Amino acid sequence: MFSSGLRLTDLNDFIAPSQECIKPVKVEKQSQSGQGNTIAVGDGGEYYEVTKDGASSRLEEAKVTLNDCLACSGCVTSAETVLIAMQSHEELISVLNANAKAREEQRLADVKTVVVTISPQTRASFAAKHCNISTASIARRLTAFLKSIGVDYILDSALGTDL
Repeated sequence: MFSSGLRLTDLNDFIAPSQECIKPVKVEKQSQSGQGNTIAVGDGGEYYEVTKDGASSRLEEAKVTLNDCLACSGCVTSAETVLIAMQSHEELISVLNANAKAREEQRLADVKTVVVTISPQTRASFAAKHCNISTASIARRLTAFLKSIGVDYILDSALGTDL
């Protein structure tokens, strides 16, 4: 069962880029004689184009840099986009405000359970920023703050490792 915030309309798992690729691939037109060529794999895993007359030429390896990969986001499907959007800080604030209003109006059936996971790296970053505070104290302070704004459960992401 899905939460009421997640709507399954127009979802599919087809990969569709969210914007034009910043590094388009150049496609060279081949003559009609190039049709019917096959691709062979060499002993070392390299690829060769083999023509009808038996001549072969090594094919170039495709290279995608991290910048190319991060610029396109074509691998993020529409279903994943919905799930990512459902975990934004705007969504968290919206749910916390809606929960506060529902509790105030005694509509407890409309209250959503809010769970926040805090990583050890987050606690360490806060402790490094505020030099005189231990990570244990940071954890207590974060927990108290999150509880005060309406979060129901605060978990340590190391819990999964412990389990």
